[in-house]
Amino acid sequence: MLDLTIIRLYLTDIIFLTINILLLHILLTAKRSLWFQGIVFFATGVAVHWLRILLEPLVHDFLLRGFITGPLYLIPCALFFKETFYARVFIFFLIYSLTQFIYLIFVHIDQFLSPAIPGTWVLLGLILEMAALPLIKKYLVPHSKNIITIIDEQNPSFTLFPVLSFVLLAFYGIQGTYSLSTFIPVVLSTMLILFSYYLIVMSITWAKSHQQLEQQRNVNSQLEMAQQRLVVLNQQLDFSARTDSLTGLYNRRHMEQKIQEEYEYYQRTGVEFALIIVDIDLFKGINDKYGHAGGDCLLKLVSEDLKKSVREYDIVARWGGDEFLLLLPATNSEKAVGLAERISKNVEKSRYIYENQVLSVTLTLGVSVIKSDDIVASVIKKADMVMYQGKRAGRNCVISFDSIANINPSGISDFDAKKL
Repeated sequence: MLDLTIIRLYLTDIIFLTINILLLHILLTAKRSLWFQGIVFFATGVAVHWLRILLEPLVHDFLLRGFITGPLYLIPCALFFKETFYARVFIFFLIYSLTQFIYLIFVHIDQFLSPAIPGTWVLLGLILEMAALPLIKKYLVPHSKNIITIIDEQNPSFTLFPVLSFVLLAFYGIQGTYSLSTFIPVVLSTMLILFSYYLIVMSITWAKSHQQLEQQRNVNSQLEMAQQRLVVLNQQLDFSARTDSLTGLYNRRHMEQKIQEEYEYYQRTGVEFALIIVDIDLFKGINDKYGHAGGDCLLKLVSEDLKKSVREYDIVARWGGDEFLLLLPATNSEKAVGLAERISKNVEKSRYIYENQVLSVTLTLGVSVIKSDDIVASVIKKADMVMYQGKRAGRNCVISFDSIANINPSGISDFDAKKL
């Protein structure tokens, strides 16, 4: 029986020490190698063991000897882990006081039940405590990290709570009596300490959640503002990429894209479209006489008249230099020519003023309509060809490629455009 008791005592000490070491590693972050930790913990354990032997003649109660020698394990705790000193002290006494309280509860139970092998219930309690370590790691570690964060932020006063809990534990431990009158206060004190830790954790968690919520709101607000600015910038970039900076009309790149889309729609549905190339007659002379500022002013004024002359779904673009291109969806040759003639007459009648000077302007316009054998390049080329034919024929005219093809199937070289 004596041999079993000694084995139980050593086994109890080993399991109790193992639980405390594992809890330290669960709740704190190690900075030393396992070999170094093992050597120091073993050396500390040997020192604690011999110190208990030396204290045995002076201190007869084994629990009191444990309370005196147990804090020596604070030395390896201070050496092994990365957290601040106050955080390490807090966690050490938190673990040590709670495990000792649980140990003390099972000591009372063991005294009440008087098993055949003394200390059996203490050993069983430690085994249950070790089995609960995965649950402790899962549910308590995040909260302990919050407490450590608060302590690390220059709040060392939190360290007093587990130290005072340890003092209360020592007070109960040295009573030396194991009656119901001491057991109930031990249980209630343990529950009170656990509940106090729960309140601390909940308060810290709430404060942290509130702080995180405010930070998230600020981040979301800043992100929303940044997204709005990004949308505006993207719109501005998209507008700049698609428009001519001088006239505000669409540029050649955008027009080419729109013609391609209209061509693909024509291939699917057979709905034809028309193009009108517009060229300002004798524009070089205006530039020479009034300078580039005068030429730019005229380009802007003509651009405004072109936009006013077309339908809402028609597209007007600056094609290059003094040339403009109009895309007319769902438009046949007759309607396109009619629109071109109206544009030509309106511009000719308009009074364009630059520095108190009236600028007389006429246009030459070439019209083409998509045909079954056309591609995008060919329909543009047709409009361009007849526009230049109009230039050679004397300017200030509208020429349709269909008209030329009907009159002269062999081409447009011999066609003499009729002036308006």
